[in-house]
Amino acid sequence: MQQSPSPLGQPAHQSYPRNQWYVAAFSREVGSGLLARTFLDVPVVLYRTPDGKAVALHDKCGHKGLPLSMGKLCGETVQCGYHGIEFGPSGACTKIPQQNFIPPSMRVRSFPLIEKWQWLWIWMGDPAKVDLALIPDHYWLGLEREGYTAVPTFLMDIDANYQLLHDNLLDNTHISYMHAGLLDNGEVAGSSFSVEQKGQIVKLTRETRDITVNENAARYFRVQANRRYDRLHATETFAPSVNVGKNTYIDRADPNFRPVELYGINALTPATMRSTHMFNVLITSYGQQWSPEEIEATRQINLQDKVALEAMQQRYDEFHDELEVSVRSDQAGMLCRRMIGALLQEEGAGNTQGADSRPVERALG
Repeated sequence: MQQSPSPLGQPAHQSYPRNQWYVAAFSREVGSGLLARTFLDVPVVLYRTPDGKAVALHDKCGHKGLPLSMGKLCGETVQCGYHGIEFGPSGACTKIPQQNFIPPSMRVRSFPLIEKWQWLWIWMGDPAKVDLALIPDHYWLGLEREGYTAVPTFLMDIDANYQLLHDNLLDNTHISYMHAGLLDNGEVAGSSFSVEQKGQIVKLTRETRDITVNENAARYFRVQANRRYDRLHATETFAPSVNVGKNTYIDRADPNFRPVELYGINALTPATMRSTHMFNVLITSYGQQWSPEEIEATRQINLQDKVALEAMQQRYDEFHDELEVSVRSDQAGMLCRRMIGALLQEEGAGNTQGADSRPVERALG
């Protein structure tokens, strides 16, 4: 029997709300040079002024359109590499070497940028609707908790729509198969779960009791191999931009054992409809830092997801007229889709690309 069209659309072709905050970069990525990156189909150049303030400009010169990232920094301005025209942090043109008169329309868009913790948040939507309250709570994420150690690890670019990543992170049954033996002994897939929504957050909770931990998982979660534990695994997504997996291990035999907590944050920022920037952070309730080898092991786990997600994106693109069939474990991912759909509906016709669309103004000096 032919499937009827889904009102939620396909996850490989999900659009994105613009009036939200997205992670643009780790703070350490933006220094004394120009960093080119694409967000929500808009090319952006990131840099810092001499006083350390981070700036985000449309990566397109207002004159002929050459990417400003191909130019150079001149103090707090960016100089286009084509004709030397310079633009300041506000996007206003400050210098045209060939003439004294600067047309008012000779400017580029400047995007609101907030530096919080060790990353930069960018607002790609209507600047009149900027709302700082829409930045996810950093205490909830685990970034501002006393006694916890948060480590920015890596950026991974994935050639897949960001909704496919949300679906993946909110269906942790794949841990038992795609990451077999790395994060569990196979018990996660068969465990019971609950799903709830609060505001812009969807939460998936799984609890597995009286389990043993293999050596791979013991190293990852800092517990003892082959010892009995209760494990609480909560995956929470702040739609549309951040997912945090919260793992808690409780020693069944030691009532004085302080529960071990490990959080893994994946901030998901759409680059285009078919590519996503994923910023990974690890947070622990213990003071031990992550070694380069351990961070690389985490990256390898995520690479397994990357390979699968990119293959799925390709299949959706090839067979776009064939609909998916959902199962019970998709419940949290489907709720996330509805939440993002509601945000898109709220923006309505105002959900534009946000790039410069000014008419050409001819003004000779």
